[in-house]
Amino acid sequence: MNNKLIGSTLIIAGTAIGGGMLAMPIISSGVGFSGITIVMILIWLTMCYTALLLVDTYKDNNPDDGLSTMTYKYLGKAGSIVTGISMLTLMYALVSAYIAGGSDILRLNLSKWIGSEISPQITALIFTFLFGGIVGLGARVVDIATKWIFLIKLLFLFIVVVVMVGHIRIDNLMQMPIESKLFFSSIPVIFTSFGFHIVVPSMVKYLQGDTQLLKKAFIYGSLLPLVVYIIWQLSILGSIEPETFFTIIKETKGLEAVILAVNGVSESKWMNIPLNVFFAAAILTSFLGVALALFDYVKDLSKKKSFGKNTVIIYLITFVPPLLFALYYPKGFIIALGYAAISVVITSLFIPVLMYIKVKEERKETISFIQKIIFSLIFAFGTGILIIQLLMTAGVLPILD
Repeated sequence: MNNKLIGSTLIIAGTAIGGGMLAMPIISSGVGFSGITIVMILIWLTMCYTALLLVDTYKDNNPDDGLSTMTYKYLGKAGSIVTGISMLTLMYALVSAYIAGGSDILRLNLSKWIGSEISPQITALIFTFLFGGIVGLGARVVDIATKWIFLIKLLFLFIVVVVMVGHIRIDNLMQMPIESKLFFSSIPVIFTSFGFHIVVPSMVKYLQGDTQLLKKAFIYGSLLPLVVYIIWQLSILGSIEPETFFTIIKETKGLEAVILAVNGVSESKWMNIPLNVFFAAAILTSFLGVALALFDYVKDLSKKKSFGKNTVIIYLITFVPPLLFALYYPKGFIIALGYAAISVVITSLFIPVLMYIKVKEERKETISFIQKIIFSLIFAFGTGILIIQLLMTAGVLPILD
C-alpha cells in the first residue's frame, strides 16, 4: 500500500471518525447495542456503494473538476444549484459542529490548566485560527497532519477501550430500547457519521483520478470507521448500565455527559487524560477532512470570480460562517450534526445515483435489474431519513442533545 493510498484512506476515515463518533453514545444511550449495530452496518454498505458510484462517475472526467463542475455537466444547472446548496449547507453545518465541539473540549481543558474559566467564544477563535490555518496550506499538509493525529486518536481510543472492556456486561448489551422512538431518532446522526463523500473531489484530485486506488481508498476508508464505531459502542454501551447512562445524558448535555459517564465506570482520575486526548483528536481529524473539502469546494465555486485565486478570501469564506455559528451557539454540536443529515442524504445518496445513471446513459451502457432495485432501495432509505429528521424537528420524535 503506497503512501498516498494510506494518506487518502486516513483522510476518508478521519473525516468520518470524529464528531459523529463522539455523539454516538449520546444518541444510542436509549436504543441499545444490537439495534445500533444493525443500523451502522446497513448505513456503511449504502454509503460505501454510493461513494464507489461517484468514483466511477469521475473516470471519464478531469481529476481537477470539483463536484460543482461535475453536477453541472451531468445534472444541469438545476442539479448543480441543488448540489451546491446541499454541499455548502452540509459542510458549513459539520465545520460549525466541529468548531463548537472542539472549542468546548479546548475550553474545558484550558480552564483546568489555568484554574480560571475561559469563554467558549475565545476558545472558538483559537481553535478556528490554529487548525483552520492547517487547511489553508493544502491537501498535502492536511494529509501529514491527519496521519499523526489519526494515529494518536487510535492509540488513546485503544487505551479507553481497554479500560472499558473490563467492565462490559452482556446484560447491558442485550438491553432493548428504553423508548422505541429513540431507535428512529438515532438514525440521522449515525448516518451523518458516515458522511465522507464530501472528500471525494479532493481525493480524486489528490490521487490524480486513479480509479483503482480511489476505490481501495474508499472501501478501506469507510470500513475502518465501521469497525471503530462497533468497538466504541461495544465498550461504552456494554460497560454502562443503560438506565444510568440515559439519565446522565438527559441531565448533562453534550460531550461532557459521555466524559462523566466513562469516568464513573473507570473510577480513576487519570482516565480523563486519554479520554480528552481521544475526543480532541477525533474532532480534529474530522474538522481537517471536512474543512479541506469545504475549502476546495469554495475554491471551485469561485474559480470564475475575480477573487477566485485569492487564498485569503477563500479562507475567510470557508471559516467565518461556521465560526459565527460557534460563537453564537457554543452548544450547537449535536443539533448541527442532526440537521446535516438532510444534506448528507442529497449529496451522498441521491446525487451519486442520479449522476451515475446519467453517465451510464452517455456511455450507452445499460443499468442491470439488480442495480435498479438497489437504486430504488437507496432512494427509499434516503427519503425515510428525511422524514425522520422532519418528525424530530416537529417534535413527534424525541431528540437527545
